[in-house]
Amino acid sequence: MSWRTAIIFISAVHLTDLDRLKGYEHGAVDYISVPVIQELLRAKVKVFAELHRKTRQLEVLNRDLEMRVSERTEELAAKAELLQRLNLELVGRNQELDAIVSTAPDVIFSGQGHGRYEYVSERFYEYTGATPSDSGVSWLTYVHPEDIPRSNESWIQSVNAGSQYESEYRLRSKDGDYRWFRARAVPIRSPQGKIVKWYGTCSDIHDSKLLEQSIRDNAIELEKMVNRRTDELRRLSIRLLSAQDQERRRIARDLHDGLGQELAVAKMILDKLILQNQSQPLESCAQASSMIDRAIQQVRTMSHLLHPPLLDEIGLLSALGWYAEGLTQRSGIQTVLDVPPDFPRLPAEVETAVFRIVQEALTNVFRHSEARKVWINLHQRDGQIVVSVLDDGKGIDERVAELRPEKVGVGIGGMKQRALEFGGELRLRNASPGTLLELVIPTTAVLKDASPVLDECR
Repeated sequence: MSWRTAIIFISAVHLTDLDRLKGYEHGAVDYISVPVIQELLRAKVKVFAELHRKTRQLEVLNRDLEMRVSERTEELAAKAELLQRLNLELVGRNQELDAIVSTAPDVIFSGQGHGRYEYVSERFYEYTGATPSDSGVSWLTYVHPEDIPRSNESWIQSVNAGSQYESEYRLRSKDGDYRWFRARAVPIRSPQGKIVKWYGTCSDIHDSKLLEQSIRDNAIELEKMVNRRTDELRRLSIRLLSAQDQERRRIARDLHDGLGQELAVAKMILDKLILQNQSQPLESCAQASSMIDRAIQQVRTMSHLLHPPLLDEIGLLSALGWYAEGLTQRSGIQTVLDVPPDFPRLPAEVETAVFRIVQEALTNVFRHSEARKVWINLHQRDGQIVVSVLDDGKGIDERVAELRPEKVGVGIGGMKQRALEFGGELRLRNASPGTLLELVIPTTAVLKDASPVLDECR
C-alpha cells in the first residue's frame, strides 16, 4: 500500500486511546466505529481526498518555488559578480580620473546646482598658494579686482539660464603676479532636467593672450604704417600727375612756340620762293609747302591734345567741347556734350583732372568699345560734382567694372588716382548696351566760385 493512500480504520471492537495511537503509528488517518454512518464516512473520505489533492498541489508549488529560488539565487550571484567587477572597474576609473586631475595642467572645479563652488583641484592651490578649507573655495579672492564684476556676472547669468559658462580673467599667483585664465563650465542635469552639478576647467592662456595682444598691436602699427605709406604714395602720385600735366603743358608750348614757329617760317620762305618764280613754279617747292602745312596742323593738334590752350584760357567746358568735336572728326563717333547753364567754374587743378579723365575715357571708347555714339554729361547732384561718359558700345568685363587691380590698366588706374586726389570716386559699370563711367567729386572740395561759366563752344 502506498504511503500516499489515506487509511481509515473501521472497527466493531471498543477501542482505547492506546489502540488509536498504534493505528496512527501504522499510517491510519482516522477511526470509525460501527455501526458506520454512511454520510459521515463519505464526508470523511471527501475531506481526506480534498486534503490529498491540496497536498499534491502544495508539493508542486514547493518544487516550483524551490526552482525559482534556485534561479533567483543564481541570478543574484551573477549580478553580485557583475557588481563586483563594476566596482573594481569603477575603482580603476576613479584612480585614472584622480591621476588625470592631479597631473592636468588646468584647474578642474565643480559646483553645486545653485552655483556654489564645492571642489577645486590641487592645481589651483599650487598656483595660488591657498590652503584647502572646509568652508569652501574663495575663488574670487584671487581674481583681479578689475575682472571680478564681469566674471561674476557672467557666472550668475549662466547659472540662472542653465547655459554653458565661459569667461576670461586674471588670477593672482602665490608670487603676487597675475596671469590670464579662461574658465569653462557645463551643467549636469537630473532626469527631470534640474541642474544638480557644474563641472569645468580653468586654463592658463596668459602666453597666448600676450601673443594675441602683440599681434593686435603689430596689426595696428602695420595698418598705421600702411596708411602712412599709402598717403605718401598718394602724395607722390599726385605730384607725378601734376608733374605730368606740367610736362604736357611745357611740351605743348614748346611744340607750338618752337617747332610750330620754325615750320611757319619755313612755310613763309617756300611761299616766297614760289612767288618769285611764278613764271616757272617749282613743283617740288609746292609739294614741300603742302607737307609743311600738314606738319604745322599735326604739331598744332599734338600740342592741343597734350594740353589744350582753351583749358587755361577759357575753362573746362570749352576744352571738352573742342576735344569732343575733334574726336568726332577723327573717329566718326558722334559725341554729345550735356552741361547745364548754371554749371560752375572749378579750380584749375580740378578742371585739368576732369579733362584728363574724360580724355582718357573717350580714348578708351575710341580704341575698345566699337561705339557709334558717346554722351558726356556734367552736373551737380546732392552736393557733388558728377561727370559721366556713356557709350553704346560692347561694354566691359565685369572684373574691370569692379576695378580689380589685376584687371585695370594704367589708364583706368590713373583716372582712379586723379579722382582720389580730390576726395572723389571713379565708378564703372555695364550700361547694356555700352559702358558708363562716372566721376563723383564732393562739391565742398572743389568749388571756389559759384558763378556759372557758360561754354561758348557748346
